[in-house]
Amino acid sequence: FIRKEFLSKIVKEVIGVEDVYFVANSYVQTMEKFKLSGVTSKKVKVKENGILFEVIIGEGYKTGFFCDQRENRKYLAQFANNKNVLDLFSYTGGFGIYLAKHGAKEVSCVELDEEACRMAKRNSNINSVKINVIRADAFNYLRQMIMNKKKFDIVICDPYKFISSKENMEEGLKKYQDINRLALEVVKSGGILVSCSCSGMLSFNQFISIIKSAASSAKRIVKIFKKSGAGPDHPYMVNYPEGEYLKVLWSFVE
Repeated sequence: FIRKEFLSKIVKEVIGVEDVYFVANSYVQTMEKFKLSGVTSKKVKVKENGILFEVIIGEGYKTGFFCDQRENRKYLAQFANNKNVLDLFSYTGGFGIYLAKHGAKEVSCVELDEEACRMAKRNSNINSVKINVIRADAFNYLRQMIMNKKKFDIVICDPYKFISSKENMEEGLKKYQDINRLALEVVKSGGILVSCSCSGMLSFNQFISIIKSAASSAKRIVKIFKKSGAGPDHPYMVNYPEGEYLKVLWSFVE
């Protein structure tokens, strides 16, 4: 915080941007004992791999858009053609809009946050694609889909951070287990599950164990064909494994 003006000056000079914004939630400001002043909301459009997204800087979660999933969204797009897609915890529609733009037959985006749902609809309009934006709790929605015997070719499960401290580790593990079990039950045979975790305290090996357990509970055969994480602009220190916070497991489901 004390280097705010210095950092702003350097970023402008090196990258050539017009403005630099600093954002921190109240919890971080309290923990780190600083007060971030002068933060204003600004609506901008960003282009990612040719797809436009509206972002309100200073509002929403983190920066207002999860840039760390950039390469993962692009990779998944190659599987989109004529597929029926379910994007869980879709936020402002990142994965879903990518797949709709690349030829998916039908895309359903499930998100509980009302403002995020509004922005997902806005982003679909900006890109001239159609998605079904459903404001619902993902756990409850999946249970309803299971009751309805509804299945999808591609399911993306990218929840918020279930494990934020050692104190809620056990509860978070149960949530990851539950959501992946439910998600596996709505994937068509031969379909794809893309399961993500942004909990830094959860290792890749632990995450794989969760998928293994969820597969056993759901009585599905699951074959992981790819492991990935955040984009290359998110390096992490070798002595801080929690920095490898984003973990993405790509699986074929039978």
